Amino acid sequence: APAMFQCRICSENPFATIFGDGAEDPARRASAKEKRDLGPRGGRAARRRPFQQRSEEEVAAAIERWTGYVHPRAREYFADPESLREILSALAHSVDRGDDPVLGDEEKCVVWHGGMQQPEGDDTDTESRAASGSEVWQDRAVRSHVRRPQAVFRMVKPGETEESVTYVNRVLAFTFAADDSFDQLMKLPKEPFRMSCNNQLCVHIGHISLD
Repeated sequence: APAMFQCRICSENPFATIFGDGAEDPARRASAKEKRDLGPRGGRAARRRPFQQRSEEEVAAAIERWTGYVHPRAREYFADPESLREILSALAHSVDRGDDPVLGDEEKCVVWHGGMQQPEGDDTDTESRAASGSEVWQDRAVRSHVRRPQAVFRMVKPGETEESVTYVNRVLAFTFAADDSFDQLMKLPKEPFRMSCNNQLCVHIGHISLD
């Protein structure tokens, strides 16, 4: 609901709860290899066609189309409409002109072509270690998505003057998710959400996992 953050704004930064603590490392561009698409449920698909960016006219059309689906919580929080427009513009510029992360077919990943956060460590052999029975490794296996490259972009958060790096899928959830889904997501750790397609560079809102 639009008033869901009214009791928290004075006591804590909503972005720490909603958008996570953010990425510490500077955003970097994903390599062509890292931008390969994954199938709808994790299988490797053929290499995508070269990235085709939207024209300014197409960006404006996408913003107008998505604005109608913005949740009231985002309209209230981004008091300046231009701030919300900048987020939608960054989204439109950073996915292929043929892809739609908000209204597109859920059988297709929408690969992010903007900033990327590299994981601090690698994700090698996590599943086999989890099979050993260690509760620690089991937990790490469940959360293995956080040790993969993440889609991020830079934005100036309300009340701040400097840009910070923010996870794209958390911004998408805050901006577009229905209340029941959003409430479930807010119970998860303050980190990038897991994508059900197993591609953390996918930014299709329909692929955000609720667990």
